[in-house]
Amino acid sequence: MDKLMAGRLEVGGITTIDSLTTLNSFRNKNLNIKIREGNPNSFVYFLSPQIIYSESFVIQILFTDEKISKVILRAFSDIEEDGLTIAKRHRKWLIKLLGEQLGIKNQIQFDWGVINPWVDIRSCQVEIHITYF
Repeated sequence: MDKLMAGRLEVGGITTIDSLTTLNSFRNKNLNIKIREGNPNSFVYFLSPQIIYSESFVIQILFTDEKISKVILRAFSDIEEDGLTIAKRHRKWLIKLLGEQLGIKNQIQFDWGVINPWVDIRSCQVEIHITYF
């Protein structure tokens, strides 16, 4: 619980992501990732779902000028799920890690950044956005 409140994600036991993570920390590592580099924004994509605190996620990371700016998580399942089901899984995960009072909010603010459980009803896109200041 304290780890997510501190802005720290432990990804599959292979790496830790937090507000100090840099693009350089992903280069030359064998983490099953793809890096799309450009100035000023670069992206890291994990090519396979990763476990973060008991839940499997597809992970994208956005860097601005080599510094982490956003992590985008989407719950992964071997079976096809609709957006509402995934949104419920996201909320349950956030409540488990942050407690009910914080986990139900649509914008959860900390000193290090913001967690937004994001839902686009029209496209059925559902993600958790973790934005670092």
